[in-house]
Amino acid sequence: MTKENLLQDIVFITLPDSLRQHQEGFTFEPEIPLPVQLADGQTSIDPAAGIRIEMIAAGLIKVIAHEPDHPHTDYYRSLLTALQPDVVKELQLAAIAQANKEELAFAEELFLAASYLNPYIPEIFVNLSVLYGQQARKAMDADEQQSYDAAIERQVTVLRRGLEHNPLSELLLSEFGLLNLFLENDEIAYQYLSEYLKIASEGEKKELITERVQELAQRLDDEQTLHAAFDEMQLENEEQALRLIDSFLAHNKKSWSGWFIRGWALRRLGNFSDAAQAFVRCLELGEQNADIYNELSICTLELGDRQLAKSYLEIALELDAENVKLLSNLAFLQMQDEEFNQVQELLTRAQAIDPNDPAVKHLQQEMTRRFGTAEEEDVIDG
Repeated sequence: MTKENLLQDIVFITLPDSLRQHQEGFTFEPEIPLPVQLADGQTSIDPAAGIRIEMIAAGLIKVIAHEPDHPHTDYYRSLLTALQPDVVKELQLAAIAQANKEELAFAEELFLAASYLNPYIPEIFVNLSVLYGQQARKAMDADEQQSYDAAIERQVTVLRRGLEHNPLSELLLSEFGLLNLFLENDEIAYQYLSEYLKIASEGEKKELITERVQELAQRLDDEQTLHAAFDEMQLENEEQALRLIDSFLAHNKKSWSGWFIRGWALRRLGNFSDAAQAFVRCLELGEQNADIYNELSICTLELGDRQLAKSYLEIALELDAENVKLLSNLAFLQMQDEEFNQVQELLTRAQAIDPNDPAVKHLQQEMTRRFGTAEEEDVIDG
């Protein structure tokens, strides 16, 4: 809901001279209009009913909650505090009551107002985060992805805002770290949970988070090892890549990407049997992509099973139909087996995608060398 919709039941008034008085610790400024919340269904102030102080207080709360950058926000905060000295405590209690009744939008408004009136109370921000978590769960149950994402974004934002004002709050550091752990933002989670542990009081919570941080440290180290192994493969340092990936797989036996790099390194080192087993392990772990089947095709071809190699390439093309490398690889195998009709079909598909690809040009040259131009030969017999 937009800010305009949230404030659609607010009108601004200027107090008459007779009401421009001093409140203890506060002086009214006549030129600043005051927000007034209208009763349900009304579009203007009812002259007969008049304006009650509760209507002004409600208007102040709403503007403070939903338009914190309003040019007169500081004045409104001071006025609301003068009118209701215990307003922050009252807002929190009222917000909790509304949240318990699942009036989440109203509870959010009350918590927001409290957080802007006194941003140095960490519990307010945590309560808001919990409320946004409730909104996220409701959206997930209703299969409303956009609403879910918006609620999670608000949850992250409110905890960040709380930490800006309370950077050494155990409560906020742990909540923000655990939220990012849930969101799989491992580096952020590790950063904030580590900061929490530096100042945390002894107890069960600290012990549990210590375990989480240790797990995160291992996971982040493993991710770095995985990336390093990939980089070594890019540099053609296969033996170093294999050492790194074996270290990674010691802690991550169900990582298909780890097994893929292992198979890739073994294949380039000429160990086709073990490489094929690594790629099969990728499939057993549930991953299906064209690169795995292409690598399996290379290994099985080297191991002497041409038909299986072609079958793997056909599966790869089902997964990635416009991959010129796969098209040309299968075409060359079929050319060696004199399956020329199939070769021409694959060549035509490849040329439509990238006629300047070196493999495609070479394939065309081979076909021309064997059969002449397409105009000269209408049918190629297999």
